[in-house]
Amino acid sequence: MWRSSSGYELCVRGNTPPRTQKTLGRVDDLSRHVEHDWWKNLFGALYLQTDGDVVENDEATRAEVSLLVRASGIEPTSRVLDLCCGQGRHAIELARRGFQNVIGVDYSRYLLRLARARNRRENLRVTFKQGDARSVVLPSQAFDCIALMGSSLGYFEEKNDDTRVLKTARRALVPGGVVALDVSDGAFMAAHHEPRSWEWINNELLVCRERQLAQDVKRIYCREVVLHTKRGVVADQFYAVRLHDRQSVFRLLETAGFESAKVVSQVAGQSTREEDLGMMQSRLFIVAEAPKKERAPIKELKKRPSP
Repeated sequence: MWRSSSGYELCVRGNTPPRTQKTLGRVDDLSRHVEHDWWKNLFGALYLQTDGDVVENDEATRAEVSLLVRASGIEPTSRVLDLCCGQGRHAIELARRGFQNVIGVDYSRYLLRLARARNRRENLRVTFKQGDARSVVLPSQAFDCIALMGSSLGYFEEKNDDTRVLKTARRALVPGGVVALDVSDGAFMAAHHEPRSWEWINNELLVCRERQLAQDVKRIYCREVVLHTKRGVVADQFYAVRLHDRQSVFRLLETAGFESAKVVSQVAGQSTREEDLGMMQSRLFIVAEAPKKERAPIKELKKRPSP
């Protein structure tokens, strides 16, 4: 595996340096180049390099886990699911604090391998599982808290898929259990839209970003061109995220069957490079509860026979 001078992996294909890639050049409409399931391939070694100042930030992780514990009321014996756990930074931090029943679920096999390696290295007992957050098989009423951290909501193309994720969480929570969402503040992102930015990752790697808002301002389309000083273009990649404000998140939670939703805190992103924070710049930390009692199904009225 080849490494840059910063020590991060740039390529996982054997022991060769990353190959020069082709770039599309100027693109007027980013949305045309976003693949339906872009999230299946984006979250690998290069992601940890370009976004490592935020998602590999130990200080930020500790602060976010402290907020999660305080807002959800969980204790070391609580059963916690870190849904869309990535490389397991929040799940592992919980285990470091003595939480004994923590599970992490993510789609990226690369990030899960890293999470398991870190878990073994620290001799912790977090269980990591691969799965799609919309349909991952989870035991019913098995968790006291389910957390979606790191702005993990809004990746899917279909609008209803965010509701599917929350319904999956709802079924896996005990009555009165808590869902905690760390969600990018869509209203802030729209108001502070930056069409272009560029950032030096280290002395060798530069990432140039483009962003376009959808006409209805409900989605943001993004492009990253990653350049290496000696090898040229490393990647030219596109993705999109649905923008949620607090009211739209509340509606999603209500549709999924949750109650008592509230914004606990506004979370400001932290970067070790003090550079472009992207979707992590300003987030809403929201909690809601699974109903303590199941709602009785509405019975259909029987039609009376005509006289």
